[in-house]
Amino acid sequence: MTIALDSYYTIGKLHLVCEDYRYQGLEPFPHVILADGCSSSLDSDVGARLLVLNARRLLPRFTTGAMSEAERIARHWRLGRRIMRRAARQAHELGLNSEALDATLLIAWCDGATVYVHLYGDGCIVTRREDGGVAVIQVEYAGNAPYFLSYLLDAERLALYQEAIGDPLKAQSVEYWNEMGTTIRQERFDAPTVFNFSLATFPIVAVATDGLHSFVNAETGQPVDLLTVAREMQNFDSLNGDFVKRRVRKVLVEYSKQWVFNLDDLGLGAFVRTD
Repeated sequence: MTIALDSYYTIGKLHLVCEDYRYQGLEPFPHVILADGCSSSLDSDVGARLLVLNARRLLPRFTTGAMSEAERIARHWRLGRRIMRRAARQAHELGLNSEALDATLLIAWCDGATVYVHLYGDGCIVTRREDGGVAVIQVEYAGNAPYFLSYLLDAERLALYQEAIGDPLKAQSVEYWNEMGTTIRQERFDAPTVFNFSLATFPIVAVATDGLHSFVNAETGQPVDLLTVAREMQNFDSLNGDFVKRRVRKVLVEYSKQWVFNLDDLGLGAFVRTD
């Protein structure tokens, strides 16, 4: 099975600095890594980059050898902690406050047949079936307060976070969108957010930061349906070169003619089966 891979990120309409970042690569296996810095935390655009670049270095070690689903879930927080510790040392050397590392992190890779996704914080996953049906998984947190890996560095900040989100057993929401409607399940705030998708069943698997559901009509103030945006983003004209970049830019231009804009930064990566 062969795949095409591409990713892209862009600034949101209400931002002066883009706090999203992304990295993609084909070696030692196809992978896309996205991060979304917290707008209220100083220098989180730098923190997002540190998290992505450290995840890139550590991911091959994490995926060494065959793993069952249970083993992959068990390693989820181990990987997150290692990424954060390395990034924290580098942030300290740069003279940055630890809050600079307040960023969500989304790691996706493919073993040739299956796409695996780990989320640390909020984000979206978009899939397309053989028959063209599109579905979205949206992960959110109570009070729009994602559980950042940076909280692992500071017991006091972690305690304040748990106090702010209310019931910790229901603070994480996983919402499933498709043509039939939506369903939601609630999880503990620190429940591992891990998914896998067979490319034989889903020839397109895309991952995105939460900017995917920030599109709003500036004239009416109404948000654009998430499933509608997801479909538009997956209508690739071809799979040559920077196909995700081309598609995102085209959608943004077409939407702007309708006074529709993404208010938040947007990062998007896609794995597409080509045979």
